[in-house]
Amino acid sequence: MAIEDRSANMYNTITQRLEVVTADRIKNKLLAGNNVKGYWVIYLTVGPLAHIGYLVPLVKVAEFVAEGIDFTILIADLYGFLVNYDVCLETVEYRTQYYTSLITAILKSLGVPTSKVRIVRESEYSMTQPFCKDSMRMCSVASLEDIKLVGLEVTKTPMMSPLLCPIHHALDEVYLGCDFQLGGLDQLGFFAFADRCLPRIGYEPVSHLAAAIIPGLTTEKMSSSAPAETKISFLDPKDIVDKKIAGAHIRQGDISANAIMAIFQHIIFPLRLLGIPTSTMIEVRLLNGSIKQYRSYELLELDFLKGVTDQASLRSIVAETINQILEPVREQYKADAEWRLVEKLAYAVC
Repeated sequence: MAIEDRSANMYNTITQRLEVVTADRIKNKLLAGNNVKGYWVIYLTVGPLAHIGYLVPLVKVAEFVAEGIDFTILIADLYGFLVNYDVCLETVEYRTQYYTSLITAILKSLGVPTSKVRIVRESEYSMTQPFCKDSMRMCSVASLEDIKLVGLEVTKTPMMSPLLCPIHHALDEVYLGCDFQLGGLDQLGFFAFADRCLPRIGYEPVSHLAAAIIPGLTTEKMSSSAPAETKISFLDPKDIVDKKIAGAHIRQGDISANAIMAIFQHIIFPLRLLGIPTSTMIEVRLLNGSIKQYRSYELLELDFLKGVTDQASLRSIVAETINQILEPVREQYKADAEWRLVEKLAYAVC
């Protein structure tokens, strides 16, 4: 196989189901016959309610590892302190430990060898002299307008510390030594900031890929800050997961704001191709009572849009698969007293 063919195959594997924001660095590396390295950032939320929307990027991580791609998960601890300026550093440390335990448990549940994924804290390099120097250089070349264009919470606060977050986010690209960042569609402002400002101090931005954001069960977006009934948390017990999925909004023939079909597209079918579970076929009951097998999401979507699939069957498959993923995580949490203690400390008031 020609190097161009190998590069094209790897590129397609990396970018499938993702929005390609920028890709030159990936393409150039692959065309030169070199391996590419990627990373994903996890942010420390205000509550311990990490939800299954995180499975979308984590399933991509599983795909990257299966392809032999060197991958890093960055826990943005200092970023978490800057943006949550009313939280003390000790609490941020506990939250970092909490998310390290959670992400490790999820990776194991997805069959990802933890030795193949590097988990790094931002503070490991953001307190060094070179990073601090580059941070000051960025402050000298980035305008307030550059910061405001990022959007999100960094522009909706009277405090100064969140304004530093885009600079830290951009410099992660430099100090992690990777070629692409896996992010979300809600991070396009951060990507654009890095593309604009890093070249001003002599650095090449990485390629930026954006994963889909799963709709909430009863809302447009699954969010950590949304009510509990709109999302499935990783530590939800089986009966709660079943109840939430049973109550999820799903309108026959309509895939907009449809969490059930989004889970099929971005979690269930990709995991089947990775051998989780071993069968690559999904059996769905149709409204006429027959059973039909599907090997791809696209074929299932066609039948769903035609209105021939049974909603109860779709909900049952989603509930079974999600519980299969979450059960090892729940069991690890129950068995790990330190993890449970850290959770209490992480979300206590300073």
